[in-house]
Amino acid sequence: MSNITVIGAGMSGLLAACMLRSDCVRVIESQLSLPNNHSAVLRYRSSVVGDTLGVPFKKVKVLKTSMPWKNPMADAMAYAYKCTGQHTLRSSLTAKAELEERFIAPSNLIQLMADRVQAPIEWGIRWRPNPDPAHTQNFISTLPMPVLMKALGWKDIPEFKYVHGANINVDLSGVDAYGTVYVPDPNIAFNRVSLTGDRLTIEFANMEAADLQPSILDHVNLAIELLGISHKKIDVGTATLKHQQYAKILPINDDVRMHFIMWASEQHNIYSLGRFATWRPGLLQDDVVNDVRVIQRLIKNGHNYIHKKG
Repeated sequence: MSNITVIGAGMSGLLAACMLRSDCVRVIESQLSLPNNHSAVLRYRSSVVGDTLGVPFKKVKVLKTSMPWKNPMADAMAYAYKCTGQHTLRSSLTAKAELEERFIAPSNLIQLMADRVQAPIEWGIRWRPNPDPAHTQNFISTLPMPVLMKALGWKDIPEFKYVHGANINVDLSGVDAYGTVYVPDPNIAFNRVSLTGDRLTIEFANMEAADLQPSILDHVNLAIELLGISHKKIDVGTATLKHQQYAKILPINDDVRMHFIMWASEQHNIYSLGRFATWRPGLLQDDVVNDVRVIQRLIKNGHNYIHKKG
C-alpha cells in the first residue's frame, strides 16, 4: 500500500502522513514553511488525535454559553446571520452553560506532528494534475474541494459558499480557564470569544483583518469585560491578528459532494481528507483519524483506478 503522496501540510495532511508512516513517500506543501492556519479555538472532544500521535493532550472542563440579546429565537437567527449571512438555525446557541469535558493539544502541535512524519516534506510545491497512464501513485488531498474540482476539470462545479473572517489572539497572564461565549448581538463585531487557559481568542466572521487593525485593543478590552475578567488582576500581552479564508463553510448538495469524492478516488487515485477537502462544515479533527483509516483500507483493498480497470 506504499507510494502515497499527501497534498498539504496542514493538520489533516500531517495527521495522515503520521498515521501512514512508511506508506507515505512524500508530503507536498505550497507554502514555503510549515503552515499554521488554525488561529481559532482548537479543542477536541476526545483524546483520539493525541493518542494516535503519541502526544499528550490536556483534559479540561469547558464552559460554553451564549450572551443573551433578545430572546432565544432572535438570538439564534442573529447569530447565524452574523456568522454565515443566512437567516437559519445553528446548533451553537444550544450551549447550556454546563461544564463539558474536552482535550487541549499543546500549542506547538503542528510542529510536533511535522516532526513525527517519516516522509520528506517538500516546501513551495504547488500540486498539479500529472496524468499517469499506469496510475501507480495514490494521493491524499487536503485541498479545498472547489480547488481540486477545478484542477481536475470537473464539470458543473456547484456554488461553494463560505465566509472569510479574522481572529485576534492575546495572552492574559493571571487567567487559567476554558470556555466560550457566543455573541449574537449584531452591535458587537465579534461572534465568539473563548479562553484556552491564558489564551484569549476573539473570532470575527465576514470581516476583513485590515478593517480590524485600528481597533484591536478596543475589541480585546470588550471581550475581557464580557468574560468578567478584572483588568486589575491580569497582564495583557501583545495581540495578534490573523485572516482566515474559510472561517465558516456552508454545506452543498450531499450527492454532488459524495459523487465527486468517489470519482476522484476511482479515476485519479485521489482521496479527499479534511473539512475543506470533503466540504463537511461539522467535521471535527477527531473524525479525521477514522477517515484516514478508511482511506487506508480502500487503498489496501484495491478500491482505486488500478483495481477498477482490472
